[in-house]
Amino acid sequence: MLRVFISVFLISLFSIVVEAQGYSFYENSQFDPFQRETYVVGTNKLHSSLRMYKLDELREFYDLDSLIYAGIYRPDVYLNPHEATDGKPISRNVFRNFIHDDFLAWKYQDSYVAINPYCNFQIGKENGSDHTSYINSRGFYVNGNLGKNFWFYMDFTENQSRYPDYYEEIANGFVTVPGESNYKKESDYYDYEVANGYIGFNIGKHVDFQIGKGKIFIGDGYRSLLLSDNAPAYPMFKFNLTFLNCKYMMMITQLQTHDAQGVSNNGHREKYSFTHYFDWNMWGRFSLGIFENVTMAAWRLTGESRNIDMEYINPFIIFRPGEYNAGSPDKMIVGFNSKLVLAKSLILHGQLMFNEFRLKELTAKTGYWSNKYGYLVGLKSIDLFGAPGLDMQLEYSQVRPFSYSQYDGLGCYTHHRQSLAHPLGANFKEFVGILNYRYRRLMLHTQFNLAKYGDDIPGDTLSYGHDPNIPSKERNAQYGVHMLQGNKTTVKYADMSATVLINPRNMMNLTMGVRMRNMNSDFQANKSTHMYVALRWSLKNTYYDY
Repeated sequence: MLRVFISVFLISLFSIVVEAQGYSFYENSQFDPFQRETYVVGTNKLHSSLRMYKLDELREFYDLDSLIYAGIYRPDVYLNPHEATDGKPISRNVFRNFIHDDFLAWKYQDSYVAINPYCNFQIGKENGSDHTSYINSRGFYVNGNLGKNFWFYMDFTENQSRYPDYYEEIANGFVTVPGESNYKKESDYYDYEVANGYIGFNIGKHVDFQIGKGKIFIGDGYRSLLLSDNAPAYPMFKFNLTFLNCKYMMMITQLQTHDAQGVSNNGHREKYSFTHYFDWNMWGRFSLGIFENVTMAAWRLTGESRNIDMEYINPFIIFRPGEYNAGSPDKMIVGFNSKLVLAKSLILHGQLMFNEFRLKELTAKTGYWSNKYGYLVGLKSIDLFGAPGLDMQLEYSQVRPFSYSQYDGLGCYTHHRQSLAHPLGANFKEFVGILNYRYRRLMLHTQFNLAKYGDDIPGDTLSYGHDPNIPSKERNAQYGVHMLQGNKTTVKYADMSATVLINPRNMMNLTMGVRMRNMNSDFQANKSTHMYVALRWSLKNTYYDY
């Protein structure tokens, strides 16, 4: 705990001495004020598939305050919330800050520092459960810039939580609160802390760097088969190059694995992930992204460490030749992301992911196990039927068995046992439908998921390709490997909520909702209806729908 607060203090102090433009911290897609605007015809020179969005790039196309406060009445005194006397806090009065602006903020010339609460107070009840569910998260986040070329962000929360039974079963399997952190199990609740943060800087107009701990999402949909924000945050170094209508990203991350054989330190060992992503906005309506990633373990099953292959650090190579040159057994994924704006308010998007495949085996339809690929196709409608604020999203995805697995399991595409792409891992088919409506401060959300996947069979030592953490050498067959093999499981999920947005700048909101989940497999079945109310600030994406 002491180290955390020392880190917070040092980062905050350093932030007062230097500065930046920054990335959008609106990481919850339901409350993101910018995302829907990036699909308007003629202005999508912004690279919408690479989230988090960079604020100085957004400002080239939008008045950000007008998007944050869209439809919400504010007197003229609020229209320039950053205006203040140099060196003095932006105080105004407590009520105005509480519902309109940053909780605490300081501006000095071209530097800005803001501090906001980071909280989630939630209570609920699951049908048939003998306990009350709750989330008690308290913390804060600090963000700002010092000058035009240096920015910073950090957040910290301390959390105690009790979840619906099905979600606790998922958390116990991961030995991690999904998307959050390792936990200490204190009798009947989960106790954990989360600290994230980064600094970044521009080198001219076209190059920027980011160093810290966070998450990246690649895609234009609700899910991603390439890289999502499903797993906990990870340490990263990210390099961006923007030129013409193109954007290139190179990222190096340090990941954690569990259950390392013959390894001390609670079974935790590092692995490293190297990612390239190139996105090209070809014209006002179409974009194409090319993705590649290699994941390597920093240790071997015998326990000795392994050096990083320097081939992977070069930002301008194609990984597959580099992997062959290094003679490595590492996990390699390539893929494509595309977006087509069909009309003013209709967007088609998709992804294609390959691990490896053999064309001869693919055309022969033999069910060869090493034909590992997946695809996603989605449709978005902004202002559906011409109704302002009514948005629809439909999405279908499926992934072949073993697509994110690795031969000995050391370099699988996971972090803290959670998939770095789709939360269902592999060997699944899923449909997602989402309807959102916003009118001023009122937000209504409806979502329905239908997923089918082939899980492992209880008591069977073979893998059927659903869990990426299980080594693919433990596969059930060489040929005849087909979708949904194994323990056939169907999950139906529905989520409905009504939200009053109190402060759009820091996403402070009051929410009431219900989540319903029905799971049936060859070996078990359970139903869950979970009703809850919550007062929340500054939310990130959390997935309960799997």
